[in-house]
Amino acid sequence: MGVTPAKVFGVATFYSLFTLKPKGKYLIRVCNGTACHVKKSMDLHATLRTKLNLEETQDTTVDMLFTLETVNCLGACGLAPAMVINDEAYGQLTPDRATAIVDEIIKGEAQHESSASRTE
Repeated sequence: MGVTPAKVFGVATFYSLFTLKPKGKYLIRVCNGTACHVKKSMDLHATLRTKLNLEETQDTTVDMLFTLETVNCLGACGLAPAMVINDEAYGQLTPDRATAIVDEIIKGEAQHESSASRTE
């Protein structure tokens, strides 16, 4: 194609939808736009980071189930603080509610794995 590796790297690192690291099955994006930030969205982020046992430099869980990111704006200011998991938006969150949502996903994954192992 005649494109230098430097140009490819520049594009891959400029656009947020491209990544150089693998992402988990569930991508959690916590909004840190003005409305969400004022309503303490970073408390949600910190709680989820603890819940998912993510180290300071880690974004993705070891089992590749979750990736936790912050975004500048989800366009859901009326729902602040908000997060999106894959394509589903959640608003007016508290740290406890955010944790409960992740717990439900973990529970669903465990049930899925359990039923899959029984059919094998």
